[in-house]
Amino acid sequence: MKFSSLFMLPSLASTVLADVFNPDPSSFPDWSKVSKFDPEIYVQLKRMSSPALSPNRKNVVYSQYQYNIGDDASGTNLRLVDLTKGFDSVMDLTDYIYKQGDSSPVWIDDSTIAFTAVRGSPASNIFTISTVDQKITQLTNFTNDVSGLVYSKEAGRIAFISKVYQGMSLDQSADERQRIADLPSSGVVFHKLFVRHWDEWIYQDRNQLFTIPVSNNNGVVKTTGDPVNIVASYTGEWGLEPDTYEFSPDGKNILYSAKIEGREEAWQTDAGVFWSPADGSSAPVRLNSNFKGAASSPACSPDGSSIVWLQMATPGYESDQNQVILYNIKSGSQTRLIPDFTRSPSSVSFSDDSASLILGINYNIDEALFKLDISSGTLTRMSGNGSFGFVSQVSEDSYLVTVNTLQYPTSLFMISCGSDQSYNTSQITFENKDVLDRLWFSPTYNFWFNGALNDSVQAMVLYPYGFDPECTYPVFYLIHGGPQSSWNDGWSWRWNPNLYANQGFLVVIVNFHGGDAYGQAFTDSIRHNWGTYPYEDLMTGLDVLLSNAPFADADNVVAVGASYGGYMINWMNGHTNRFKAMVNHDGGFSLISKYYASDELYFNEHDMGIPWIPSDRQIYEKNNPERFTADWKTPTFFIHSHYDFRVPISESLSAFTTLQRQGVDSKLLYFPDESHWISRPPNVLKWVSEILEWVGSYTDTDVWSYTS
Repeated sequence: MKFSSLFMLPSLASTVLADVFNPDPSSFPDWSKVSKFDPEIYVQLKRMSSPALSPNRKNVVYSQYQYNIGDDASGTNLRLVDLTKGFDSVMDLTDYIYKQGDSSPVWIDDSTIAFTAVRGSPASNIFTISTVDQKITQLTNFTNDVSGLVYSKEAGRIAFISKVYQGMSLDQSADERQRIADLPSSGVVFHKLFVRHWDEWIYQDRNQLFTIPVSNNNGVVKTTGDPVNIVASYTGEWGLEPDTYEFSPDGKNILYSAKIEGREEAWQTDAGVFWSPADGSSAPVRLNSNFKGAASSPACSPDGSSIVWLQMATPGYESDQNQVILYNIKSGSQTRLIPDFTRSPSSVSFSDDSASLILGINYNIDEALFKLDISSGTLTRMSGNGSFGFVSQVSEDSYLVTVNTLQYPTSLFMISCGSDQSYNTSQITFENKDVLDRLWFSPTYNFWFNGALNDSVQAMVLYPYGFDPECTYPVFYLIHGGPQSSWNDGWSWRWNPNLYANQGFLVVIVNFHGGDAYGQAFTDSIRHNWGTYPYEDLMTGLDVLLSNAPFADADNVVAVGASYGGYMINWMNGHTNRFKAMVNHDGGFSLISKYYASDELYFNEHDMGIPWIPSDRQIYEKNNPERFTADWKTPTFFIHSHYDFRVPISESLSAFTTLQRQGVDSKLLYFPDESHWISRPPNVLKWVSEILEWVGSYTDTDVWSYTS
């Protein structure tokens, strides 16, 4: 496939495993030999995070979380794999103990790892462990939590994040937080937005980037000075909160990105790429002040000559295309690479020789890895089907990556380039293999159809447990959020489609207009059109399915959506009666009331405008589900949480009130301790159980239920 004269891709393997509407019965298992994937198994699967490659590139350390339903407790420990020996060499580097969390591992040398934990300390602190004898040593003893460790041998420093007050150290900030908590009055005064963001109230403390000097004498690591807040001397408004950060190859500087603070931060997306001395000896220097859009994923070239980052050009638009910007450190010049590429990379890093970039790009239903040759502009796809994440380069032609699909959670794989320049993958870790091998996971099937604007639109299909093409099955129509996002062939710890397929539903997902994996024009089309093009795609996609799949029960279709998907549930309730029942998780009811109560105004303002401007108000009203409540007739189950500040709980309360007042069967599930997503395992079990009970009752389907 050729994008232009600059970009060459190998032909991509089709993700269609067979005729999705006429599947081969022999492709399904002997159902007596496989078990259902149920929610109790789901919440107890092991979860990998933060893999890190040793300096000699022989070992990988990672943290692993697991929940035990019997004890209602979870823990996170560190695991180690020798790449030269394979998964047979895997070992628990730290003991797995419920209610203990070891995380954020980084290599100090080939036999010493630093990580964060509490382990009896007054807060989350830095510890080290030897891979030789597993001896653990406490490195710091702050009373304020630290997280996100990054180490540089050349700098002799560890970088980390800690939430502090202006002008205060870590321990002083912990004291100040306690002083405020002990005041007789709990009242808090705000002078600007954000007042709250995502799932927390925004007070006067901020996540700041610190570095602390350390020495390493044959694996004996000690701090040799106090931590320095390297963003404290920023000349703009105090409170920069760095996210991605790394040391320069020579250790003299640290590179990071951070959203610009100030009075307009709730309705602007401006984010800086900053360059600071690693010891904080001078103020941060912004490298992208010529842009006013969001920036992310800054990285230094190993040869020390260049910096790369992803840059959005449109102010206030969080889903603008990410441009790939190459910055020459010596001259200060910027070059936009692959300017004619229509997709939007989500991550970028350098190859070891500094001659290429590794890009993560949402590409149709895959999160794929691409290699960009900087000098020629040639773009080559490295990965196959599934959702890939880049970890580290192991050799000239091999990369350690993470991979997950709808069939298995994140695992480590090796991508290797063969003599024919094709890339092959081999699995390295198999943490959940014994459990997964005895369960049914539907393969990821897909089909395309002509949707709104006569564009090609992609849909995914998962078959139910016990599938027989001669029978019919209820359809679980799963509607993604965003709306500027797409559903990937990737594992989800929130909405896992195979959970519902295993309960006897034919699960169908349409990547409607607005998605981020089909080119920037496809993404941009959602602006001013929340209720039009996506709705047309969803209705057309359902028509195509029901017209072509004899095993899809047209009289038993339920629609389920979260966030924007929940908004679409409300929209469909006023525009169609074709669904037996619906489920709305954290969905918008009135675009106008949501604008005034939500946290990030730039999202609403870019997509709809400002509601007190008459011309913009018309756009809001055109797309507002609340206008059509007189036509709501479909039984709907609403779910919302107290700490969802993106879509405030008043939205579901309003929608629930509408159906209750009109005498339409409806139900509300409220979580006082959750946010936009449900995360606590017992809450997840309750949440899934209630969803299944609702859709099962309306489709006459026997489903799993939770007994607490």
